Amino acid sequence: MNNSYDDVKILKAEDLRKILGIGRDKANALMNSEAFPSTQIGRTHFITQKNFERWLDNYAGKDFEL
Repeated sequence: MNNSYDDVKILKAEDLRKILGIGRDKANALMNSEAFPSTQIGRTHFITQKNFERWLDNYAGKDFEL
């Protein structure tokens, strides 16, 4: 069994800013939103790229209000 995590991509708020073209406040609000599947360790929020892509697919064609 291979336990390599090399293919796991972690996104932080700064990454969301670049991907979504949003500002710092919106990226942080998104990470703190209960409807967004982020994880918090200490003061840092993050999301795996796989979960982000799944969330994005679920909201395709819909409005998401922060």
